[in-house]
Amino acid sequence: MGARFAVDFGTTNTATAYWNEDRNEAEILNLPDLSLDGKLPLVPSLVYAGQEEVIIGARVRALNLDQRPDRRLFRNFKRSIITPGTEVIRPIEGKPWTDRDAARYFLTRLLAALPMPLSQIETLVLTAPVGALDLYLVWLSKTLDVGTTDKIFVVDESTAAALGYAVRVPGALVLVVDFGGGTLDLSLVQLPQDRQRTGGGLNLIRRVRGGEYSAKVIAKTGRALGGSDVDRWLLVEVCQRLGLTVESLGDDESPLLTHCETAKIALSSQESVVIEAVIGSKSYSIPFSQTDLRRLLEVNGFFGSLRQTLDRLMHVAHREGIYKEDIEHVALVGGTTLIPSVRRALQSYFENAAQYTEKPFTAVVEGSLMAASGMGLEDYLVNSYGLRHLDPETGAHAYDEIIPQGTRYPSTHPIEVLLGPSHPDQESVEFVIGMLNPEATSALEVRYEDGKPVFVARPDMQSVQVIALNAGAPPLTAPLDPPGQPGKDRIRAEFRVDAERALWVTAIDLQTGKTILENCPLVTLR
Repeated sequence: MGARFAVDFGTTNTATAYWNEDRNEAEILNLPDLSLDGKLPLVPSLVYAGQEEVIIGARVRALNLDQRPDRRLFRNFKRSIITPGTEVIRPIEGKPWTDRDAARYFLTRLLAALPMPLSQIETLVLTAPVGALDLYLVWLSKTLDVGTTDKIFVVDESTAAALGYAVRVPGALVLVVDFGGGTLDLSLVQLPQDRQRTGGGLNLIRRVRGGEYSAKVIAKTGRALGGSDVDRWLLVEVCQRLGLTVESLGDDESPLLTHCETAKIALSSQESVVIEAVIGSKSYSIPFSQTDLRRLLEVNGFFGSLRQTLDRLMHVAHREGIYKEDIEHVALVGGTTLIPSVRRALQSYFENAAQYTEKPFTAVVEGSLMAASGMGLEDYLVNSYGLRHLDPETGAHAYDEIIPQGTRYPSTHPIEVLLGPSHPDQESVEFVIGMLNPEATSALEVRYEDGKPVFVARPDMQSVQVIALNAGAPPLTAPLDPPGQPGKDRIRAEFRVDAERALWVTAIDLQTGKTILENCPLVTLR
């Protein structure tokens, strides 16, 4: 088998690995000039647009370029990929630079630094945030050489982390908390029941997709929240203590933000730090403790956001009959999980669970290579989808949910929907699919049944938004011959989702008994 490499492009750090065929496991790569020295050779996700050259990774820190009082340093640029429209243009050497430009440059330079060219690599695995998978895929398709995309395999970060952490308990429920610099991604998976049939250890993940002995994704969700937010909050707090504003820092903002990030990291292992800041011609020393950091997180709604995301995950898990007390294994991934108050919050939420903490920076990249090696998970859709129709009361387009969040794919049985004409002598029925706003079910009412909390979604219909997935192109239509009349079901539509999340439809005319559409592709679900 040919060479297989993986890149876990992170907001703060990036990990690279390759699959060692002899040892049948992933090994972390050390890229010269890009990786940090030491036991864990991560690549800092940094870009410095210098006058003579653009520098990335560990060289930025080695040359102290992240301490310079200028606006040439780019960090946290991964977030621009998943939150488009928030970029600021910086003119550097007569050229406009944005965070997306920095992200594109970083990834292409990183791939060029792999031990062999892409043309000789059999499989390149890239990871993507679970909450913004499709935005990330669109960006990748525009960033990478079209000639290499046939060998690229994309795995969502939470699923990769679930594979990377090997819990040796058959049938175990494992919650992966991937809390890095830019996103919080949660994934709840159940390992296979049979240890003997799957070999134990890492081989608990069956080398086929789906089936009786593969791990199953129970629930997953995510949001844009991470360590880079904590760095910014810390920066604002330092400015407030000094009687300054962030806007007044000018070119001193970037080096001070670096000091804030360093302090945050230090507070993961020590009770207090002193932030040394140079602003203009003045030097300052600002003490900061773990207690101060916890209060800062509380004031900025960090723990409330964390709990809301956990509640959303459990709302989906409850549909499968799974409750908090059933989860005994919590695997922590990403630098934000190193913050003591974050770990305590997770321990408080899942009181019965053991925390796995030994691979916070490598579980994702290792697990992504395992997935590319054939170790798959049964998966499900993280959003719900509706079919567009004409509301008879308002005359406006509306959407009825046909595929709820949590639907497993590939489909084992078709989803049947009966459709009727909305106006006299209607000659066709069109199929436009919309992704229903997942935040519409984020308001949860807690009820108790048999002593157990039951989360019931309370959608705020005023806030429901729909993204039409195939409205731009001419929609697929089912002709009605003879024309249909309102008040009577005319078509039975059968929908199914394949292993690649493509939605297909078959339409049967109930009046004539004819199949007028057969297994026609509609859209790829996000």
